[in-house]
Amino acid sequence: MTVPARFSCAATLLTIAGLAVASSAAAAEFGPISLVSQGPAQQAGEARATALSADGDYLAFRGVIGPLAGVFREDLASAAIVPVATGTAAEGGPGASAAAPSISADGRYVSFTTSARLDPDDDLQPSSSDVYVADMSSTPPSYELASALDGCDPLTLVAHAACGLTYAGAGGALASGRVALSASGRKVVFYTSAVSDLTEGPGGSTPGVPTPAWQIVVRDLDDERTTLVSAERDPESGAMTEKPVAGGGMISSGSLEALRGAALSADGSTVAWLGTHLPAQVPMSAAEAQTITQLDSTPMVYDEPLWRRLAAGGQEPTRRVVAGDGAADPFPPMTKKNQALNLAEGWLGVNVNGVPRLSAGGRTVVLVGNPTEATNLFSVDMGAGLSRAQAVRRLTREVVVNPTEPAKGVNEEAYVPLNGHIYDLAISPDARRIVFASARQRYPFSPPNLVGSPPSSLGLVEVYEIDLDAETLQRVTHGVGGVSQPSLAKSGKASNGNGASSPSIGGDRIAFASTASNLVEGDGNEESDAFLVAAADTPAAAGAVVLSAGPPAPKRKQPWRLTLSAFSLPDGSVRLVAVVPAAGQLRAGVGAEIDGAKRPRKLPPRRAWALKAGSVPIELHLPHRYQHLARGREGLFATVGVSFRRKGRKTLHGKLQIRFHVHPAKAKRG
Repeated sequence: MTVPARFSCAATLLTIAGLAVASSAAAAEFGPISLVSQGPAQQAGEARATALSADGDYLAFRGVIGPLAGVFREDLASAAIVPVATGTAAEGGPGASAAAPSISADGRYVSFTTSARLDPDDDLQPSSSDVYVADMSSTPPSYELASALDGCDPLTLVAHAACGLTYAGAGGALASGRVALSASGRKVVFYTSAVSDLTEGPGGSTPGVPTPAWQIVVRDLDDERTTLVSAERDPESGAMTEKPVAGGGMISSGSLEALRGAALSADGSTVAWLGTHLPAQVPMSAAEAQTITQLDSTPMVYDEPLWRRLAAGGQEPTRRVVAGDGAADPFPPMTKKNQALNLAEGWLGVNVNGVPRLSAGGRTVVLVGNPTEATNLFSVDMGAGLSRAQAVRRLTREVVVNPTEPAKGVNEEAYVPLNGHIYDLAISPDARRIVFASARQRYPFSPPNLVGSPPSSLGLVEVYEIDLDAETLQRVTHGVGGVSQPSLAKSGKASNGNGASSPSIGGDRIAFASTASNLVEGDGNEESDAFLVAAADTPAAAGAVVLSAGPPAPKRKQPWRLTLSAFSLPDGSVRLVAVVPAAGQLRAGVGAEIDGAKRPRKLPPRRAWALKAGSVPIELHLPHRYQHLARGREGLFATVGVSFRRKGRKTLHGKLQIRFHVHPAKAKRG
């Protein structure tokens, strides 16, 4: 996708004491980080794969607590942690294999994958993996087998029959963590990693013929219905069939485990996954189908996110997320990736969590993709009548790096702040908030606008939040030393790819796992832990409700704050717009990394007078000797610090990132 010529940054900064704390103003909206994978007596040996209920009251995670390993659920109000499905860690029993939890909106149900035979009457293969749903309303919890045959109810089983799927060879059924369960907890999406009997029974779509591996399936626990999602499309009529994709409908490479799986919308109507063998599933031009088929016959299997609604009895067609449903609307074009990064052809080919995320109703898809080099975030509106160019919105953009030394590649640690990968993500049910995990520190794409400061040094993978209503992007995680401190391992060394993972949103809370040792005081296990952070204005408990006559409406005060935005102009200058609360003096100072200087060079400051409250534009220009830097592909990134002074009031400070960049058309004319 081309980068818009208009480059804007916006940030609202509340009254602060001085420039020294200006960088922490935005981060202050997040409450302190708390370690939640601990009981009254001990910290969990490890905790990862966090899944937060939509109401923000319960947390499920994979962990080790005392002698037990497996999946646990925590009541965040009481801090009580109870086993969902566990086994003895030292002995490595089957219960200890429970992993990849998802949780219902109210925390009652938890789905997971395990090789334990929690329902031995139905689960006949002790070595296979299967998907279960635990009902936590009883002690101990009761279990329902989700990886079951269509029309078979494990709870009302005929004595001589078995409900569970059976598999040929190693593998079985597995579910993705955090996104496998509907809000009600009664629908589950999973995938099969082995040849199975899913459709080969007398009433199936391939009677007498086993079902190929790598299929996407949804189980309705209330109706005892099992629906094949990754179905083939009839090339003649264009209608969907009930036959499984012959070569498998999803990523299956052993080196891309994090890409496998599927997401189910909260209402249970929609499934999204990273698909393969696309010509069998979706319409496309003959030339494109031929190209993809050729790639699929090599180790470089083509992958692309797919989307399907199940509301109409499973008959709605599978659709492409980042490409149109025909030859006239491709997005993005298939391009050759940077082979130095060892990326496969396709939308995503790196070891990050590539399972797309869905809004509650399934219309919005948020996903990680790398149509160029590094991975980035995209949001897609799957509403009818939109072209992909209209529907796809890019939320982040890496800074393209051309290594100055032949021996160095773009994977070098020095380039991580510019184009580090985005490893994991989550979306709120209303699609307003997106959280993701990345070691990247520079986010020049705007909007959303980066508010607050990046870490003071390169550290572990951090969690960031995008608020699409406010059009802001902000770092959530930080060390106990303050918002400028990065997440660090116990050794204090950076390690790209380690740190925060499995972010999850529930209410106003964000849960995540991290290997960082400096997020809270007293973290002593040197392993991954589960953490929680909340918005600062979220009350700890509900207050008393009093109904009385309303007081007279007070006169509205002008808030004492400074709001900044900036736009790159085609001639290479920047228009800074400051919204001020009163008449006063503005000063804008610019610092940029120029000519390899270790410290940013300060450019001549600009001053302006505000005659009244409102918007004050300030034009920022590069000195003549630096103007050639604005003509490069990426232009020149800089930081502008703004102060607003009025006698008798606190001085306001703000800071944001800007870019001096000459528009190509303007450069040609010049």
